[in-house]
Amino acid sequence: MSPFRYTHKHHYIILVSLGLLTLLVRWPFQGPYLYDGDPVAYFVGAESLLNTGTYFIDGKIPFWPIGTSITLAPFVWFFQSVLNMNGEYASFWHGFLFAYLTVAFIYLIGKRLLDMQTGIIAAVLFSLAESPFLHSINAASDLGAIAMLTGAILFMLRFLDNQSPWQLLLSMFLLGAAIVFRWNYIFFIPLLFIYLVGDKRIWAFTLVPSFWILSALGFLLGIIPQLITNYSHYQNPFILGYSELDISSQFSFSPIIWSLNFIRILYRVLFTWDFYSPLLAFVGLFGIVSLWNKLRRDVFWWFVPWIVLGAGSVVYFGVKPRLLIPIMPPLFLIGGHGVSVVFAVAKKQLRNTKIPPRLALWVLGFFGVLVFLPIFSRTLITAHGHHQEKIQMQKVFRWVGENSDPETLIITQSEYAGQNHDWQRAGWDIWASKRYSNRNMASLSHPEYWKENENTLLVINEFWFQGENMRLDDTRETGQRFDSLKVARNMELIQEFVGKSEPLFLKKLNMLSFYPIDFMVYRPRFQVWKSR
Repeated sequence: MSPFRYTHKHHYIILVSLGLLTLLVRWPFQGPYLYDGDPVAYFVGAESLLNTGTYFIDGKIPFWPIGTSITLAPFVWFFQSVLNMNGEYASFWHGFLFAYLTVAFIYLIGKRLLDMQTGIIAAVLFSLAESPFLHSINAASDLGAIAMLTGAILFMLRFLDNQSPWQLLLSMFLLGAAIVFRWNYIFFIPLLFIYLVGDKRIWAFTLVPSFWILSALGFLLGIIPQLITNYSHYQNPFILGYSELDISSQFSFSPIIWSLNFIRILYRVLFTWDFYSPLLAFVGLFGIVSLWNKLRRDVFWWFVPWIVLGAGSVVYFGVKPRLLIPIMPPLFLIGGHGVSVVFAVAKKQLRNTKIPPRLALWVLGFFGVLVFLPIFSRTLITAHGHHQEKIQMQKVFRWVGENSDPETLIITQSEYAGQNHDWQRAGWDIWASKRYSNRNMASLSHPEYWKENENTLLVINEFWFQGENMRLDDTRETGQRFDSLKVARNMELIQEFVGKSEPLFLKKLNMLSFYPIDFMVYRPRFQVWKSR
């Protein structure tokens, strides 16, 4: 039997296998480490819910939605109270849960709309893609939101097949829940109604009133945690935490920038996507041609609005890899279908040879893996570097906290100090560096926050000041500021924390990819400097 000719009874085997794949590739990167600002905020919010029953972060009203903190809280409680372990382990398992749910939903959508083989390939692609991978091993909100969205679309598909009211209720509930994880999923509110109105199996306006009531009720149930939270903070359920910021600065209102962002999205999808290879777009073209020839307009009807609405928020906010996660499932499904088409053509050609069919399938599978592995190696290399950075960052800032006076000011790079413009306007100061050191932070990018006192330490990750890495953000400027600060304050190196380099086999494997990164060794090197 061909590896792809599964029957319905194999569903559980497929789902378990996808779960094992999603877990095993992430397993080396687990640990009690937080990184960046948003994940720390979500984690502190979860601690606040557990300890006080209220959603506050650092004693202030959050501008983050509550969804991630609500779902993190049970994980934190389980690790702290039941297993008596560091609650930060919860961030990894929380991310894995929603990564797996998304993978499972993508597989089920692919099987329902196209075929089982396409669903499996698309699910594997999403599981191994760089952006979902990186944000699933930290306490980020992205995977929770995309899991809710893909679940909502799956249950809408099921509703249109059987008109079960409970499937409609669940679909609208999950759409509301997606918004409670990430605000930009508001752009998807029209999506399910587009499906209801446009699908030929049912005309939405013939639905009995109870269906529309169920839709509204489901969406309300999904979003009600945020409405209650807003009311408790502002006595108005419709005021968001972003009212603390100048919201206009979050958006781009220039048609020129919109056009450029649209071109950037096209470039990323066609030439890099999340594997830094044009291979997926290339085989996806075969998938599009195949669907067009088969008159599968229903597939285009499901995928095009999904991609267009998802790209809308990216055009406004800027083309960041994590903001493209909402449109990855349909694009990976198209790419997965393209792989299936190429596989079917190759299998047909091999039938004309003397190669046994079973052997031919194994050969095709082997070469498919051989082509894909070097591309996937970039995901693992980047994840390894980020993981080492989290480990060493926690070590250095804990060490500083244990070996300095409480009034000590730590000057460090902006990615560790957390002094970006949005956070400054809101008065936030809750990044991982402060959590681990319990000391006040100042950024090399903002000299106006430096203080002229003797209790100042300088903590830098030298990795960002080396060679090719200096092209990122303002590292050249901060590097020069770091050098002048050492001289001006007569500082000496007192401690160093060095991470591990990427495994050599990953570096060699990556050299076979479309985007070799051998020029950059992602090895964090944290240094602590003190005035003599």
